[in-house]
Amino acid sequence: MNKNIKKWILASLFTAMVTVGTMVIQVPTPTKGYIHIGDTLVYLSGILLGNVFGFLAAAFGSFLADFFSGYLIYAIPTFMIKGLDALAVGLIYRALSKNVEKLSLKTFYFAISVVAGTIIMVGGYYIFESALYGYKASLLGVVPNIIQGIGGGVLALPVLLALEKTGITYKKIMNSKE
Repeated sequence: MNKNIKKWILASLFTAMVTVGTMVIQVPTPTKGYIHIGDTLVYLSGILLGNVFGFLAAAFGSFLADFFSGYLIYAIPTFMIKGLDALAVGLIYRALSKNVEKLSLKTFYFAISVVAGTIIMVGGYYIFESALYGYKASLLGVVPNIIQGIGGGVLALPVLLALEKTGITYKKIMNSKE
């Protein structure tokens, strides 16, 4: 199979998984957003699909979830925020964990990357919601967004480690000669 076609197919699959993962459970927040488990797949997109395809899968998947769920005002900011979130997590994790076999180190590097991604997400939504509701009201969304980011990381870590243990990594996915 052509390598580019494979990348587009995987990005499309991850886009669908991010959309469904974001829509399956939605807990409303005070700033008219919602907490969901889609960040689990946002992080995995960034790590497994690389910079461009990880960004696109996370961005479009999250955009579609907001669109289909009726959160239209959030859809475009979500596209950028979740795309950058996936990009940061992927870049940081792949850079730090390159050639690392020790499980404790991989876990630590994953935690660092999730914290960075969560900061991007929390900051992005804080800025957007400040424009909508004012900076004081937008503070109500900070804690739910932190919970969502960290929760997504907690759910993504065992999946990522299991995939890596079976040999499914960014390098294997994006550079295979099949």
